Amino acid sequence: MRVNLLVGRFQPFTLGHMKCVEYAYEKTGLPTVIACISTSKRDAKHPFSDQLMKSVMNKLIDGKLVVDVIWIKTANIVEIGEMLTPKYEIASWTCGTDRYNAYNRMATNYHDKAHLTDDFKLLEVVRGDEDISATKVRSALRQDDEKEFKSMTPKSLHSMYKRLRDEILEIKESLSEYISRLIYG
Repeated sequence: MRVNLLVGRFQPFTLGHMKCVEYAYEKTGLPTVIACISTSKRDAKHPFSDQLMKSVMNKLIDGKLVVDVIWIKTANIVEIGEMLTPKYEIASWTCGTDRYNAYNRMATNYHDKAHLTDDFKLLEVVRGDEDISATKVRSALRQDDEKEFKSMTPKSLHSMYKRLRDEILEIKESLSEYISRLIYG
């Protein structure tokens, strides 16, 4: 099966990420496989455990736009291609402007080793200041602003609000405790 590829940590998955999935479908008519990079160390930028993220990401599989979610250690296109073959053929890789040059180098240098199709395309979704970022979503969770969270995430994830908020607050509290220890001993 020919597919689009979207790679990231998705801490958490946002409407901006969904924009990439929709753009790829519009350009190719193909569904997307999401390759989610495991977070080995949780911190303020990566507050969600892999266990929670697997629950979140599985809610995105709809059989039309998203057909599968795989878990990877890095954005290494060769390793991703090997994982997906022979079930999937990577026809495109969708990314934001900030990742385009690095992903283009990887796709060009490792085209055959990554099992990319002959007509492979790297699709760039131009990012702007108004775009939704995972940083903004994490901020809404930290502020316990469910309305704002829901305005920036796919509806399929809205039921995960409480679990995401609870897990992000654990990290916030842990960081606060750590900072207090550094300051006060």
